[in-house]
Amino acid sequence: MTEYYDDNNNYSVPFVSPNGSQIIGTAEILLATARISWIDPDTGEPEYEGGTDIHWNSQETAQRDGKLLYVCAEGKEWTFDELKPV
Repeated sequence: MTEYYDDNNNYSVPFVSPNGSQIIGTAEILLATARISWIDPDTGEPEYEGGTDIHWNSQETAQRDGKLLYVCAEGKEWTFDELKPV
């Protein structure tokens, strides 16, 4: 596998989004449990305690139409076929 580096000698992914923004990672889906301290009996709305347990073993890369989703520095999601090589 070839490694790519930017002008500052930092590792860089050799693809950018269609608008030229650097690809920084993949979109991920995972199960998390937000801790609650109470449930309003009238509305069913929870009172959040402030902590969240993330279940890392449930982590999967998000897909659109069966294609993995990549995230650019602007926070937008793209499929591989939409990316441009640099």
